[in-house]
Amino acid sequence: MVRSNPETRSRLAAATREVIASHGFEGCTLERICQTAGFTRGAFYSNFADKDALFTLVVRDEYSRVIELLDAVTREWVAAFHPGARHASCPDEVAAEKLTDALLRTRERLGLDRDFLVLHNELLARAAREPEWAMQFMEINREFVVGVGRALELMLAEVDRVPVKRTEAIAQAVIGITMRYTGVSVWRDRLSEIEAEHHRRGTMLELDDILDLVLTLLMASSRPVTEGTSE
Repeated sequence: MVRSNPETRSRLAAATREVIASHGFEGCTLERICQTAGFTRGAFYSNFADKDALFTLVVRDEYSRVIELLDAVTREWVAAFHPGARHASCPDEVAAEKLTDALLRTRERLGLDRDFLVLHNELLARAAREPEWAMQFMEINREFVVGVGRALELMLAEVDRVPVKRTEAIAQAVIGITMRYTGVSVWRDRLSEIEAEHHRRGTMLELDDILDLVLTLLMASSRPVTEGTSE
């Protein structure tokens, strides 16, 4: 009998990501997972009770990876801008400049690609179809949203601002804008593979559009720390 071990579980999880990216959840069969990972059904059932257990691991690992990277980028950004004592206030134009830098660093390091986009969208679609999975995914997704919100709060704090809207709501909006941009970028890349000189249309989001939208959202959803203090 094949025993459960971390390496086997890791290879099965990696194979599942690959199969979902290529065939979606509906096409993510046990046969395809095992074939891609190079294991038998026996190896699979020695490590997971069923496919849902494997899917849960994949989702948690993928979202945890993104949050760990986001936390690391945010800490590095904080260290770069505040090597010494904090200042008392941060003018709006300076805050906007620093937040833009943070957003650029985050985009470069996270590297959200086609595979992540497909996985994220497949998870949402499955949650819409299957109530039981929706309940499970809700908790996993909430952890992801809270992690994003935590990073955004820290970014705002480092430019002496505090949220005036619910942090989870701000995080959900930022995730939505970011995933839309990721989707359009993947779409554009695929178009260029078909037609190298394809003409861009007005609906094609550019990086500058996204930076401006997210920055506007963050500034509008926060205020300087000094505002609202007792006189």
